[in-house]
Amino acid sequence: MTLPEPSEPSDRVRVRDHADGTITLENDMVRYTIGRDGAIAEGYDKAAGRSLLSDRGNQLWAYVDRPRAWDAWDIDETYEDAGFEIKDVDALDVIEEGPIRAAIRVTRSWRGSRFVQTYRLLSGSKQLDIATDIDWHERNVLIRAVFPTEVHAHEATFETIFGVQRRPTRRNTPWERARFEVSAHRFVDLSEPDYGVALLNDGKYGYSVLGSTIGVSLVRGPLHPDPFADEGEHHFSLALYPHAGNWVEGGVVQAAQALNAPLVVTSGSTVGSGNGFVRLSGLPLGFGALKRAHDREGVVLRVYEPHGSRGTSTLTFDRPVKNASRVNLLEEDIDGDVTIEGNAVSISLRPFELVSLLLEF
Repeated sequence: MTLPEPSEPSDRVRVRDHADGTITLENDMVRYTIGRDGAIAEGYDKAAGRSLLSDRGNQLWAYVDRPRAWDAWDIDETYEDAGFEIKDVDALDVIEEGPIRAAIRVTRSWRGSRFVQTYRLLSGSKQLDIATDIDWHERNVLIRAVFPTEVHAHEATFETIFGVQRRPTRRNTPWERARFEVSAHRFVDLSEPDYGVALLNDGKYGYSVLGSTIGVSLVRGPLHPDPFADEGEHHFSLALYPHAGNWVEGGVVQAAQALNAPLVVTSGSTVGSGNGFVRLSGLPLGFGALKRAHDREGVVLRVYEPHGSRGTSTLTFDRPVKNASRVNLLEEDIDGDVTIEGNAVSISLRPFELVSLLLEF
């Protein structure tokens, strides 16, 4: 088999060095400028004609971290009173400069630890990936990344397992102040009705949103019960994802899924139609799991409604479906509408509903 020659993309990624030491990554959709301090000095959405950031993005802050109780579990509300930004940079280098992807690497040394962050921009994408490698050797210190956005919203949206939770962006009451950090899985989003900015991640789960500023906790160094907690190397990715519309219209769930489950290149040949095991139409669904049934024939497919919508979804498989029924987490049959028509199975879902289907082919 002869592969076609690669062609030049219509939306080429461009890299520009400036006299002041800053470096710009740019395509036809967005422009990001990385400052000499390693932070994002500018983020501009060309398609929307507006800035993403109200101040430098991806500021790294170090805070004294000595909780009054539960050393490894708690962060005190007053942690922000004793913190400072890590601004010193060892190196700022362009490490990729291709038409499809370009990248800038920022290297920092602080005390006995090392931070290496690589900014990547792809052709035809607004998303700025921030691959992060930390060699960590500090105690009683909390490191956070801070992104002051240009989005004004009353609430922020945090993803949880099979859904989202919303929290106010202000701290006007005692219970709002007590929720200064919020758990989230793959993203947190700030959206106005027609525009928003999401911060995606593939391995960090403690966030804060105050006003228009998104913060994420990266690494800590508690002493109890393990005096070497978080010691050593950490590898994870963040991504700044601007989008039109709110978080549903902007495809934030899909972008977060793509960051957490990137495509894998492998050798092989195309088999069959190339449509895969199942295709989805109707109400969009999120994928939960696919496994063999525990004590009978068939497989269990677990899906969920991720956006808070209601409707009907049709799952079309690559083979005829003999039987389909709803089951609970113990894989016991439960009531629920399931319609089978040839290769297709249709189900109705409520907002954020989780559905497990036992399928026999």
